[in-house]
Amino acid sequence: MTAAAAVNGSHKASKPPPLNHLASHRAVKAIGRGAVADTWLFMDKKRNRLVAVKLFQRPLAHALRDSTVREITVQAELGPGHINLINVYELILSDDYLGLVMEYAQGGSLTAHVAERWGIASPGKLVMDEDEARYFFRQFIHAVDYCHKHNTTHRDLKLDNTLLDGQKPPFLKICDFGFASHFDAKLTEHLGTPEYMSPELLKNQSKDGSPAKAYDPRSVDVWASGVMLIVSLCGAFPFDHTRAHEGFTDDQELDLWLQEVNKTWIESPFIRDNRDALSKEVTDLLNRIFVVDPQKRITVPQIMEHPWYTKDLTPSHQKVLDKLLHEQAQVDEYLAHRNLDQKNVEERNKRIIEMVDKACTKGEKSGTHVRPLQALNLVHDGCERLDLTDQAVLAENSQHSVEDHATVADRAAGLDKAKSGKLHESDSMKAMSSLTK
Repeated sequence: MTAAAAVNGSHKASKPPPLNHLASHRAVKAIGRGAVADTWLFMDKKRNRLVAVKLFQRPLAHALRDSTVREITVQAELGPGHINLINVYELILSDDYLGLVMEYAQGGSLTAHVAERWGIASPGKLVMDEDEARYFFRQFIHAVDYCHKHNTTHRDLKLDNTLLDGQKPPFLKICDFGFASHFDAKLTEHLGTPEYMSPELLKNQSKDGSPAKAYDPRSVDVWASGVMLIVSLCGAFPFDHTRAHEGFTDDQELDLWLQEVNKTWIESPFIRDNRDALSKEVTDLLNRIFVVDPQKRITVPQIMEHPWYTKDLTPSHQKVLDKLLHEQAQVDEYLAHRNLDQKNVEERNKRIIEMVDKACTKGEKSGTHVRPLQALNLVHDGCERLDLTDQAVLAENSQHSVEDHATVADRAAGLDKAKSGKLHESDSMKAMSSLTK
């Protein structure tokens, strides 16, 4: 399956209804539709910035309760600490929807970016040159390393869950933490996107009711990272098949697993057209990633020391990456002096659970199927709101305020200018105008 096919086969967002002007947010357009939630683009009129809002329709299926709680909690914990992770701002519960207000990545998904490169690639050449792939991969691995150092694994790393901001070249943003988990306990769940799943994860299904085997989720993330890298370079999955990709069956997953354990990635027929264009360095890195035995597979810290990973970037890419590292250093400095009130954090996490539990029930005034645009009328009676930013959980005596520490995401969205009163029809408004055309 090529990257282009992945994009063209995706479910397009529905056409939005007429825009309503709300008290706090102005709808722009629907930007994504998923199996369990739709994502809408809104203008936050208070801060003059564009935000993405993931809307879960009530009643939320009880089977999705735990993953939804994890997604919100993990992003609230980790998002403020790393530029390459999508940040979350607020949780909203109306009679008809649970809305997660998030940072908006204007550049779309990495899937679309790779598909664009695939469309203009020359036969026998790489879809994305190794310099650009290294630029993205460094950001990606740095963010994965940050998650792992904070005892969290993503478990669904893929191009579709990797977004880009509006810069040229763009910063990368990892999103969708619905399968994320802390790994202080043994993990046994069989989950993820099959093409990105490692052999130990694909095989980890109990047919006779016996307990599934525990696996190291960090090694699972490494395998998925390798799939992302090879799709970026070659435009196709290293292990794939030609059958339908909607609703994988056990037989189809078995097909993938047999390929992974019986063939090396370099033998894959799906990448034969351009595998000879790969450098020796990246080939060696991929050889060390696609190791069936997870205990012998390369680790994230080892990836960050690999010669291909550390090879110099082009001056244009290095200049932007230096900017990112400078901004990340500012974030790190802030975090080093941040004083969180653990009671406030515990209360926030408790409220997240309570609001998701309520979302699993039918709203008291639901039944008319209120449109998503109306769901974000924050002055609507019965609408609950929860601040997910650091500002809400800082200790009272903390001298560090999130409002005084604008992250790259906030600056890109115009928060600095909004606070100074200089944003009017500038950055975010211009972006919104271009998106509505």
